[in-house]
Amino acid sequence: MRFTLNLATRTYINSPQVNLIMWSVGIVLIVGLAGLSFRAIQNSGEQQKLQTALAELEARVKASAKGVSAKEYQALLGRIKAANDIIRRKSFNWVGFLDRLELVLPDGVMVTSLEPSPNDGTLKISGVAGNFRSMRGFLENLEDSRFFTDVYLLSQTEAKVDETQKGISFSVSCKADLTKL
Repeated sequence: MRFTLNLATRTYINSPQVNLIMWSVGIVLIVGLAGLSFRAIQNSGEQQKLQTALAELEARVKASAKGVSAKEYQALLGRIKAANDIIRRKSFNWVGFLDRLELVLPDGVMVTSLEPSPNDGTLKISGVAGNFRSMRGFLENLEDSRFFTDVYLLSQTEAKVDETQKGISFSVSCKADLTKL
């Protein structure tokens, strides 16, 4: 007995299943293509926005590349100097300075005013002493201190508060070494 097989009479491929797979793959590819197309459209819109922003920025750079006028530059330097002066004044250690001043202040001497000069770092101290010896002691203590330099007596006058109280008003100029505070 001999078996023969005629392939032309019967289909051995499951066409509905193959068609289903092909349609599924096609749909997945179409959805992927749609997603990529949408992304490409978004990217081109973003690219146009970036090109517009870049053109505006380049125009601003070209406009500012003309330079700054001398008047604007001097105004800027003035604002910088004012800001630096404020910073220098705010950074002064007043508590440390007053502690150092208290160390050199003898009995019988009272400080009435302190006038710091931010330009040259000098300090004008005005005060009242009960007698000349107390004022001289204050000046000597200032000169002997390592915190105060360039001590100069600017003025001294006899002061009368009333008939019984007398004293000496004085004014001293010195430099306070802020690095040692």
